[in-house]
Amino acid sequence: MSVMHLPNGDSITAFDGTSGWLAVPGQSLRDMSGAELEAARLDADFYFPLRVKQLFSEFRAGESEKIGDRDATSLVGIKEGEPPLKLYFDLQSGFLVRLLRYAESPLGRVPTQIDYADYREVNGVRTPFRWTISRPGGRFTIQLENVQQNVPIDDARFARPAVSETAPQKPPGS
Repeated sequence: MSVMHLPNGDSITAFDGTSGWLAVPGQSLRDMSGAELEAARLDADFYFPLRVKQLFSEFRAGESEKIGDRDATSLVGIKEGEPPLKLYFDLQSGFLVRLLRYAESPLGRVPTQIDYADYREVNGVRTPFRWTISRPGGRFTIQLENVQQNVPIDDARFARPAVSETAPQKPPGS
């Protein structure tokens, strides 16, 4: 679950591994579409870096380019029936610095670019503490203050609330 605190209320994205819902200030709560579910499944996969070889049937070397002031090389993941996924890795550190994915929509492929930065060690694992997410409708940054591993989370927090009005939403259990 992610919660963005906006001036006019909270924007909430919740995904439990199977289904998901979205709450945006000024709009009715709604279930995720098929493309949104695929994107949420990829975003929520904590083990994505370890499972990337199993998730895509083929990889192709992409071009090298600059991301910020760093040299990066790219790798394109191919999965039958799905749009390609492009991963960019810092040539010096080897860290993932950008992910570019596409979701199919009635208007064509919609890109989402996620830039990763501020890697810190958490229990022996280098973890990005800043993600900048860019989509055609806008751009925002997620900055983590701390990361805790294996913290139990009540399943009820992911349940779709029974809300009919379009008032600003609050996350369940808050």
